[in-house]
Amino acid sequence: MRMKPLALAAVLLCLAADTAKDAAKKDQEKLQGNWVLVSGERDGEQFPEDVVKSLKRTMKDNAFTVFRDDQTLAEGAFTLDPSKKPKTIDLQLKGGDKPVHGIYELDGDTFRICYSAPGEQRPTELATKADSGRTLAVWKRAKK
Repeated sequence: MRMKPLALAAVLLCLAADTAKDAAKKDQEKLQGNWVLVSGERDGEQFPEDVVKSLKRTMKDNAFTVFRDDQTLAEGAFTLDPSKKPKTIDLQLKGGDKPVHGIYELDGDTFRICYSAPGEQRPTELATKADSGRTLAVWKRAKK
């Protein structure tokens, strides 16, 4: 049986979409659990050490919560697209009307994320500079 070019293209597109979904699911699974901040910067300025030591993040399914000590700072949902270069993450903050666009990198127990202010353009590199409106955070998996 010979497949027509259009039918073959449709099958290949479906397979590619399934592969992208599988990759996103795998990265989402790797993010599950508790994380502690090890470094961060906004607009090229390092976070103060007391802030770094007090921030934690929990990821469950596609939901996240960021805490400072025991106080919730932010919560919402995230979607990943690891097929992009660099990998992309979109955050929808609870009560927010505009998404937060970011990029991320997962390396073992290290999760790096760089994101812009809500509604702003996605960063293209894991870095910030003065007046960029970007935040870079490096998280490590919390020890059990």
